[in-house]
Amino acid sequence: MVFINLFFAFFRIGLLSFGGGLAMIPMYLTEVEKHGWMTQSEFMDIVAVSQMTPGPIAVNMASYVGSSAAGWAGAIVATTALALPSVLVILALTTVLSRLKDNPWKNAFFFGIKSAAMALIFYAGWLIASDTLYASLNEGQWMTAAKGLLIAGGCYLTRTCWSKLEPVLLILVSGVIGAIFFGA
Repeated sequence: MVFINLFFAFFRIGLLSFGGGLAMIPMYLTEVEKHGWMTQSEFMDIVAVSQMTPGPIAVNMASYVGSSAAGWAGAIVATTALALPSVLVILALTTVLSRLKDNPWKNAFFFGIKSAAMALIFYAGWLIASDTLYASLNEGQWMTAAKGLLIAGGCYLTRTCWSKLEPVLLILVSGVIGAIFFGA
């Protein structure tokens, strides 16, 4: 039963989500909580690890969640189910979209999709921020939250000022700074 649930949950995520892996986070979290595959805190750890590992974040998250739910076979089922709708849709739409290249309705439709994806990415950012920063504030750990904001702000400024800087390097440096700030 777990394999069927994994397949349909990740097929639905792959079919109905737009905007990449970060925009999928709310849908992932809904499925993970609905099926009890892991806690929200465990899922947020998976998001962080998925961002650091090579490959698309959505595929990495599907593999981790599937593995957590049903071992390596669950990882294969979840990853395949996530990718299958994209493959089918791309095959079907390739010829249609090439014919509608300059169609204003098509352009307006995709503008709407990008706007929704942007909102979902902001929401994913809010989930991550609330898991790391807001939880610290609720527990009265103001300095922990301030250090987290300092790391996040530093990453944002570094990335916007030096966009050629490799994101992997930025993540590794942030990890080292986090170890210094929060290490025992």
